[in-house]
Parts: sequence; structure tokens; C-alpha cells
Amino acid sequence: MIAMDFKSLFNQYLEVINRFVPRPQQVPVLGIDIGTSTVRAVEIGRAGPAIGGAGAGFEIRLWALEGIQGGDVKAALSRLLEKIHYTGQTLVTSVSGKGTLIRYIDMPRMPLDDLRRSFVYDLDKYFPFDPQSIYTDCFILDSSNAQKRMSVLVVAVKKEIIDERLKLFKDLGLKLEHITTDTVAMVNAFTRLGPHPGPADGPAFGGDSGAKAILDIGEDVSNLIILKDLSPRFTRDIFVGGREMTKQIAHVFGVDESKAEGMKKAPGEGSDAIVAACEGSIASLIEEIRLSLDYFMTEKNIQVGEFFLLGGGSLLKGIEGVFEKNLGIPVKIWDPVTGLPAGQAGLRLSPLLTSSDIHLPSSQLGVAIGLGLSEI
Repeated sequence: MIAMDFKSLFNQYLEVINRFVPRPQQVPVLGIDIGTSTVRAVEIGRAGPAIGGAGAGFEIRLWALEGIQGGDVKAALSRLLEKIHYTGQTLVTSVSGKGTLIRYIDMPRMPLDDLRRSFVYDLDKYFPFDPQSIYTDCFILDSSNAQKRMSVLVVAVKKEIIDERLKLFKDLGLKLEHITTDTVAMVNAFTRLGPHPGPADGPAFGGDSGAKAILDIGEDVSNLIILKDLSPRFTRDIFVGGREMTKQIAHVFGVDESKAEGMKKAPGEGSDAIVAACEGSIASLIEEIRLSLDYFMTEKNIQVGEFFLLGGGSLLKGIEGVFEKNLGIPVKIWDPVTGLPAGQAGLRLSPLLTSSDIHLPSSQLGVAIGLGLSEI
């Protein structure tokens, strides 16, 4: 059985998923992100010395997307593995949505082992689940702080969600090495490859004292994460996503959803009309985000200075302008592979990949990249 394990969650740029069985580090990691309409995969492995004599690092070797047809996730995953010619890479995946919860708790300072032993007796205080029905773990966010109290991240996932994911891979003859949450994978990717990463021993994001927010707009669920100094401080799942935008485009323009999805991603000169067609779902999403930002800034007395969008819903041309106008803070689309040809954060693109090819779907690969980075 694979348990949730956040033991190394914030150890050197949030290397979030511990290995359970020691193995050579050169074994490539295949991060698999399973959404509601698409399965995404990114393989990251050890690279040879870079041109110019730089030492060996890691590289993105391949990526793939595969649509889920008729709700058949197993068939989509099987096709994806055939597409990438699966050869025994270490498999890592994640879960999200209803049945997964993260809490941030202020507690008296104690060693992590003592924390893990003690908090299991108080699970009913933090989660609306039967303690016997969930897998849980926790991590100290400010372990180097000398104050008497500490901030703790506590996570819970319903056992049925983990068991179902394990069975999916087992039925295909595959062994999962780790399971984490989409939130942890996304934080891992952003803190390693985000727009303003700082060194491990220096000020996060170039010393900016404000917080940064990330919104991963998925098909049915959008995941909001607020980070301060490389640590997540707030997370929320908002059940509005790109599918709602696609439905509204289909309704306004009188086309089927497949055509509407294409119009959303490549609107041509009609981008303003496409954005206008999505006004209802975008407004609902922004309203929920505004409530979350107001709560966070009031509760923590920390301003959110920048906002980043990614995920399939961020492919709607001009959506960042709508968010910026309504939120009153700078909003940008985040491309996780920006800068990788130069070897950002010890990671580069394989010479077999072209930058232009991966940049087209890269906004949808954040979780998969974070999973692939889990052991680097």
C-alpha cells in the first residue's frame, strides 16, 4: 500500500515525494496527471554534460497528452503509455478534487515525529471525514523558526480515491511508486521553475515580501494556491473550470463542444468575442477567487502581489487581461518550460525535443512536471 508521504515536502525546493524503495538516481521519473478529460505525462531523467562543459543535470525527455473518451480513463492511460513507449520508468501520480483536503494549522512547536503521533488523535477537528476512511500526513512549514508555535500543513485523502488509483495502474500491470496531491505537485513545479525562483539559501522569488497566487484552471476544477516564501499558505479547489467556458462558447456560437474547444484555444481574430462568450463562467471563477484572496490577506495580513494562470483554461486568449482588470493585481500566464533550454533550476529540455513543440501544451503540464521533478 502506498501512503501519503510529505516528509520531504519543503526540503530543498519542496522535493515533495520521498522514495520508499532505494534505487539508482538515474532511473527516469514519469509524472502522470490524470484529469477528467485528458491524461498528461512528462518524463524527467538524468542528462549528460551540457554544451560548454557544464555538469550533468536533468532533462525533460518526453511529454504526451491523451484524451479520455467516454470516461474510460484506463483506455486513455493505456494509449498514452503506448504513445510514449513505456519502458519501466518510475511512475508517480497525484489526486485532487472532492475527497482531498489540505489544512494549515498553528500548533505548539514539537518534533515532526511527535507531531505525526499526536495529530492523528485530533483528525476530526480538522477534516469532515471518518478518521478510519482517510490517509493523512503532515509537515512543519517553518521548521527553522525558533518561535514557540509553528505552522503545520495537514493533508487528508479518502482511502477509496487512493485505492481506486492504485487499482487503475495495477490492472494495467503497472506499479505506482508514489501518490501525492495535485496541489503539492504544482507547488513543487512552481517553486522550482516559477518566474522568479530564488536560490535555496536566499530570499524566495528574489526577496519579494509579498505572496504569489497560482490558479490552475482544469477541466472541471480550478486549483488556487497562495505561496509565501516558497511555502503554500492557502489552497482551495473551485469547481468552475475550462469545460464551463467551452459550453458557453458552444451555446453562443451554435457549435458542438469539440468545435468550441478549438475556438477557445485558437480564436484567431475573434478572441474578444470568444472571451465575451465565456463572461459568465469567468465572472463566477473570479468572484470565488476574490473572496479567497480577501480572506487570505485579512487573515494573514499578507498582500498578494502577483497572480499566475496555467492549465487548459488559461489557453483562452486574453483571459489574463480579464483577471487583471477584475482583481487589480498583475496577472500573467505561466509557462512551466520557459527558460528550460538554458537549464533553469538544473533542468533542461532534451536535445530530442523542440522548444516550440512543448511550449504549445506546456501550460497544461504543470502538475505532470511537478511529479516528474519529485526526486530531483
